[in-house]
Amino acid sequence: MHKISTLRFTFLLLSAMTITLNGNAQSNKGLISPSNATINNAANKQKVESQNQENAKKWLIKTIETNFNKDTYEMSDMTTKTYAQYKSDAINIEYDNGLTEESFKKKWKSKFDTKYVGMNGFLVPTQDYGKIKVSSCKLLYVIKDKGFVFETIIKDLTFKTSYKRDIKVIPSGKSFLIADVKEY
Repeated sequence: MHKISTLRFTFLLLSAMTITLNGNAQSNKGLISPSNATINNAANKQKVESQNQENAKKWLIKTIETNFNKDTYEMSDMTTKTYAQYKSDAINIEYDNGLTEESFKKKWKSKFDTKYVGMNGFLVPTQDYGKIKVSSCKLLYVIKDKGFVFETIIKDLTFKTSYKRDIKVIPSGKSFLIADVKEY
């Protein structure tokens, strides 16, 4: 009799443990462990970063093609104030009221790599150009202030000329602005 009671007790104990374990397993369904939460946050952050990158790329292509295919455009509508001042100084180096090349470099060397400024026009170095198209725009890298640098090929379809530019684009409000251009 004692054997049957011990066997029955063991069976009841094992049954209770199984029910408890199964119940806990089911109650834990849908809960996110701390490691999963970290993975999900990283994935969401990556998704947002990829979307921002894609938005910046689309903005850059559209801005170049729209503005350069109009009769006139304002560089300052597409760029930061600092970059617009920098590029204006570079364009005016050879003119009477402009800086000398040496004073230009001294003024801007702490903010820009002046050897890549290009002393001619903004993005397209000729005064007369035809239909402009961005033929390539590839992400080179992401910068710490949440900006992006794109290797961009700008084509003048009319005059069959291409210009390679590394263009830094930064967020500005709900849009973007060009913050630097390396001309090659």
